[in-house]
Amino acid sequence: MSATDAVQHVAPPDSAEALLVKVEALMFQALRLDHRFNPFGKADARSAAAYHLQSGGQRVRARLALAGGLALGLPESDSLCIASCAELLHNASLVHDDIQDRDSLRRGQPALWSKFGTNVAICSGDYLLSAAYGVLCTFSQPLLLPAMLALLHERTGAAIDGQCADLTMRNDQPEGIAQYINIAKAKSGALLSLPLELVLIASGRRDALPLARKACENFAVSYQIFDDLQDVTIDCESDAVSQGQPKCLNIVFILSNQNSLAGAEKSMDPQVAARDLGLQHLALCEAIALQMPNASGVLLLDLSAQLRAMFGVLSSAECG
Repeated sequence: MSATDAVQHVAPPDSAEALLVKVEALMFQALRLDHRFNPFGKADARSAAAYHLQSGGQRVRARLALAGGLALGLPESDSLCIASCAELLHNASLVHDDIQDRDSLRRGQPALWSKFGTNVAICSGDYLLSAAYGVLCTFSQPLLLPAMLALLHERTGAAIDGQCADLTMRNDQPEGIAQYINIAKAKSGALLSLPLELVLIASGRRDALPLARKACENFAVSYQIFDDLQDVTIDCESDAVSQGQPKCLNIVFILSNQNSLAGAEKSMDPQVAARDLGLQHLALCEAIALQMPNASGVLLLDLSAQLRAMFGVLSSAECG
């Protein structure tokens, strides 16, 4: 069965999407706020964190936890707990990323640091991170908490390692794609696989943990490549002021550099090569996700199908 067939025959339960409302409520409850962000109120770390959460987002990690939890028969309360934990942790990383990247916008509105200042933003990111651990401690099976908390810490550490490597490499581009792939797997893949891995631990399916990890890592690489292809024009313009020293890690730059070293006879359009590489990692993601127990990877297959279509649109635009 192909990935597309799997999505068509085993669609994510509708109730998983309906539960997102409860995830939002749990996240705000974890902030220990009696109200949501008040634009005229005091700008402290908690209210600033609420401002960030209210900006929205696709809640991909929450949806992965909910769909996976339902597929594996977890109680609703435990699926919600894992979903909220994963989203709080992810949003903490976004707050800190925006500070380091100096991105002034997030989801179409001023990024937290841009609106409240760097100091408040750092504290808000830390608070969201702490809230993720607090939410996970409400899980109903205390005997499983040590393993789940250890995994949460391990994946957080991997994401931090990836971010540090990304920041280091921006002014010292790697010579090949292997290092780029490892950075993408750590920076994005770790927190993407976390909700599925927590669900698998909670349902007694630790044997499937490597499947969730590898599938999500390959999806993360593919998504990063797609993002790089979208941003390549902007990134090139920003690099012009630094006299050829890239200020971002972009796969197109790496492949272009490989072309120059290989010579014209072996060169290939770097954007075409990047697209092909992204599709290869999507194929790996799909093949692995199909092996996950009880169709717990079906939402990942759905996301992969959507990304595959987006690669197609990007390719058509280039041809046009």
